[in-house]
Amino acid sequence: MTGSRLRVGIAGTKYMASVHLRALRQAGAEVVAVASPNTAGEFAARHGIAAHYKDYRAMIEGTPLDAVVIATPNDLHYDVCLAAADAGKHVMCDKPLALSLDEADAMIAACERAGVVLMYAENMLFAPMVERACELARRDEAGGPYLVKHTQGHGGPYSGWFWDIDRAGGGALMDMGPHSIHTVCHAMGAWPEAVTATLGRYLHGEKTPGEDHANVQLHFGGGRLGVAEASWAMPGGAALLDVYGPGGQVTVDLLRGPALQVFRAPGTPGGGERGRWEHSPAEFARQWGYEGQAQHFIEAAAGRAQLLSSGADGRRVLEIICAAYESARLGQRVPLPFASEREKAIDHWLDAADDEWGEWD
Repeated sequence: MTGSRLRVGIAGTKYMASVHLRALRQAGAEVVAVASPNTAGEFAARHGIAAHYKDYRAMIEGTPLDAVVIATPNDLHYDVCLAAADAGKHVMCDKPLALSLDEADAMIAACERAGVVLMYAENMLFAPMVERACELARRDEAGGPYLVKHTQGHGGPYSGWFWDIDRAGGGALMDMGPHSIHTVCHAMGAWPEAVTATLGRYLHGEKTPGEDHANVQLHFGGGRLGVAEASWAMPGGAALLDVYGPGGQVTVDLLRGPALQVFRAPGTPGGGERGRWEHSPAEFARQWGYEGQAQHFIEAAAGRAQLLSSGADGRRVLEIICAAYESARLGQRVPLPFASEREKAIDHWLDAADDEWGEWD
């Protein structure tokens, strides 16, 4: 580290790379390099980054770095993490941690051998309103939660590789599901004992064999219940957390939280024929937890904080996702822990899904 500033290289240049870049800079890190096969140069020029590379390995070898942030398609998480760990760099990896539990185990082991931090990037844990709701739940302000529901959804992914299950490892459950599952578990203060899931293709069956909507019931000790909903079939979007206890209820709506409200008149850009209201977060990186997540990574890399969201946590979330796919295939509850040797999580579901939904081509 240069003084107290963490020197970071970002693998990836699409939407999440931009989000992480902004949050890292707000948190005080120094982003010194970026890598991507086609757009690294343009990304670096636009954001004032000194070095850019076509290959993440060249970035790791060619620039003095303390850490690597992985914002690539899911199928590259494993390779980039191992290369960074082998070079002694701390790692923050976007969700999901990997395509399979075998990959996740290897990533965790590589970082442990190298003595570097492996942070699983789950921004929801650092969103101030979610943090407050979970704090109230832990303090039994609602009487101790017996039901926690979280929904994370939109109308479909922003980049074409998400439709490719070999790259993504699954559909909406692998994309949006990690947010909902981890948030529910965090609010409960526990990991579930079993999973029941229902998956379907509703809006995007012509684009992918993956599910575009998932409803996952998480069964906790003492009969407590979590509901994690992940969707690409919600055109209006949703980011909702509800915590219920005998003493009350706590509700968070990140799409309607502290925000600027703008009305776009009919006929103006974005206004359509009748006009519409637009709710924009006053400070996106902070409201959605990315700034807090980046700050936590900096503190953990410096040895000043214990990881709130570790590689082991990312593995647990992926294990729950694998079990959810298996539950949807079987049509029944699946106990945890769950062992999986599949190359990608969705393989637990696809055979049965193909029979139900028809051949995809």
